[in-house]
Amino acid sequence: MPMLNSPQGYGSLTKALHWIVAALFAVQVAAGLVMTRLPDESGTARDAIYNWHKTLGLVALAVALVRLWARRAGELPPWAPGLTVLDQRIVHHAERGLYLAMFVMPVSGFVYVMAGGYGVLFAGVLALPNPLPRWAWLALAGKWTHIAGALLLAAALAAHLTVVLRHTLLHSHGLLRRMLPGQ
Repeated sequence: MPMLNSPQGYGSLTKALHWIVAALFAVQVAAGLVMTRLPDESGTARDAIYNWHKTLGLVALAVALVRLWARRAGELPPWAPGLTVLDQRIVHHAERGLYLAMFVMPVSGFVYVMAGGYGVLFAGVLALPNPLPRWAWLALAGKWTHIAGALLLAAALAAHLTVVLRHTLLHSHGLLRRMLPGQ
């Protein structure tokens, strides 16, 4: 199987990055929901979750950059048989939303924590330098952009999953197999 996309199908790098991003999104959403609901008194545990959320956000940004490079370096395979024109539009727009979220979420989160003076302790050990001044309105803009990015992610993911699951489970077109490793 080729590493990059080709007219014959998605490449192994694309498939690996797809599932890595899916796993990172799942972990990040779960961590975001947990950490924002923990009371301030939870102290060290809450801080650890926040730091890992920030770390994985930056890792996700790096993976997104590689994914964008791989997408541009290869050639997209043709649309899967069985997809209607409406399905193709939904997938196209959902994919654009997902790519946008892959960049907006980590960048806005970084702006929020840096302009807010919270900082990033990468992997719990490396304090990243802060390139931004402490600026309350910029931190607030970063925070709300991060929240808007989460809503964009939810909408795009729902659209993407709806098409994939409908064609995989109801129509048995095997749409999901196109993105599975080894296929």
